[in-house]
Amino acid sequence: MSIFIGLGDLHGQVATLDQLRVVQERYPGAITVFIGDYIDTFGENQGFELIEQIRAMQLADSRHVVVLMGNHEQAAADFFDDECKSAWLRFGGENTLTTAALSLGGYQDVMQDRRLLLERKRGLIDWMRALPLTYTAGKLFFVHAGLDLTLADSIHETSDDDLLWIRAKYWYNGSLSWGTFGHNPLNFSLITGHTANGMIMGGYDGQSGTERPIDKQESEHSPIYTIQYPGEMPRYLMDGGVGEGDPRILGNIGVFDGETGLLIDKVEDQT
Repeated sequence: MSIFIGLGDLHGQVATLDQLRVVQERYPGAITVFIGDYIDTFGENQGFELIEQIRAMQLADSRHVVVLMGNHEQAAADFFDDECKSAWLRFGGENTLTTAALSLGGYQDVMQDRRLLLERKRGLIDWMRALPLTYTAGKLFFVHAGLDLTLADSIHETSDDDLLWIRAKYWYNGSLSWGTFGHNPLNFSLITGHTANGMIMGGYDGQSGTERPIDKQESEHSPIYTIQYPGEMPRYLMDGGVGEGDPRILGNIGVFDGETGLLIDKVEDQT
């Protein structure tokens, strides 16, 4: 059995790594796949501490640790490449930049902090910029936000922007009935994050009786959610809502069987 541990959207929550180590001890030899968004939050988890720890894990054992790009990492890399590409500052980046600069004894203004980080954290920024967008293993396909499943070859034709940012079009597959979960035409289980699961709502088409899954309602909680129609491979939504800023929330960790593509164990948001 090939085992993969998936998690993401940790947004600076270093405490989640303690839970991860427990899961890794339970599944020795498993490959851990981080699926993006290690920086920025609306709460207390600011700076680069988490992403630096994840980078250290990956550099120490690249055979067993895979780290994918999230939209927050891409936006940060864009800003460090070009100060005019400043969108990152508006969704958590300014707090992250300030906290990271303070940790280095700096903090003056945004542009001076940017220059300080480029000088002192060049290795981290270069590593972050080079993170891959997807990872495939056996029956599993990991990506930060999702795929455009309306495309003939969604794995190869989905734009980089959609891999990092897509939301409703992935959940509903461009359904004629917006809000109705779309089908998974692929022979892979899809593991994604990007949007706190409690914010996602949807129903299922054309099913009746016991075969029809229960519609998903909006919730304050964000455990792992599975979109799956009978006879299809599942889509696992992983975002545990850490980015909303409640320091008690540690997010979700899923354990997947690469041969079947199925979730076999999990540690979920219980807050």
